[in-house]
Amino acid sequence: MLNSRMLCGACLLGAGIATIQATTANAADDTPVKIGLIMEARPEVEPWSLAWHDSVEAMKAQDSSLSVVETYDAYDATRSEPVIRQLIDTGGNVIALSTFVLTDVAKVLATDYPEVPMVLTSFNVIQQPNLSSATASYLEIGYATCWLLAKLSDDGRVGYIGAQKAPFEVESYEGCQLGAKAANPAAEVTLVNSNSFVDPQANREQTQSLVDKGITEIFLGSGTEDAVGGLRLCETVGAHCATWGGDGRKWAPTASVLTVVLDWSVVLDDLVKQARSGQLEAKQWDLTFGNGGLKVTDFSATDAVSDELASEFNEIVAGLGSLAIELPESKVHPGVR
Repeated sequence: MLNSRMLCGACLLGAGIATIQATTANAADDTPVKIGLIMEARPEVEPWSLAWHDSVEAMKAQDSSLSVVETYDAYDATRSEPVIRQLIDTGGNVIALSTFVLTDVAKVLATDYPEVPMVLTSFNVIQQPNLSSATASYLEIGYATCWLLAKLSDDGRVGYIGAQKAPFEVESYEGCQLGAKAANPAAEVTLVNSNSFVDPQANREQTQSLVDKGITEIFLGSGTEDAVGGLRLCETVGAHCATWGGDGRKWAPTASVLTVVLDWSVVLDDLVKQARSGQLEAKQWDLTFGNGGLKVTDFSATDAVSDELASEFNEIVAGLGSLAIELPESKVHPGVR
């Protein structure tokens, strides 16, 4: 993520760290594994970090032998390195680095701890045997989201709020345009930017500017801290808003009509198995609807989506998952969806 805020060295020793213990036993191999999760922010702050938190929570619910240490506010790569080393030296078996800005640190750590499976949120940064990369299909995210928003729009207008024109935003915006046109050939997507990944007020103001123009179907495309400002305004004014990462209904219980959820357990399950077996292999991961890494929230909290529209939307998601819906080649991560 381009808005990455790297790990503060004090976090491990103070309030910036949370050790979470599993509660339910249901694992074929119950060898204890500790996951060290290096996050941009606390899960209540942004959808991106919430997705990581919810993914490990779901894993722990299925496997009582898993424990997770979460660290937050990763502002400085240099300061983060000793903290991550401490995580490993105190028993961290799997390390998840949820920000590409830690690329250089990840390469050093992977060399120094070759027996520890690690994953970095990036593309094509693989170092055998233990440093994997993980990304997501931004085209699929944008397509599914704006297909639904265009269907909900009375006049075919959809708003897209980005942050700083990061590559993932550019590509999800491309997917958004494709999805909106597939839903309504006359659809128009209006692009605005908050110019910040971390300023909710800036996003709120851009959301208001769209609402003032009569655009009430809005995709908050950054999925980061700034998007929370837009989600909260949507809830206030009754607009239909969508985002990606972790469930946007946390901030907009009724106005958030859709979140394309990132399920990182697809990646982390594999790394846990590697840690238990000792058979390590670095891989490139791409979260898609086809492999279950992308999921969509249901429509239980909104009356905006009819049963008929929900059924049609689910067919679109299935078409993306099966590749029946063709998409252009990704420019952000060529060779994957």
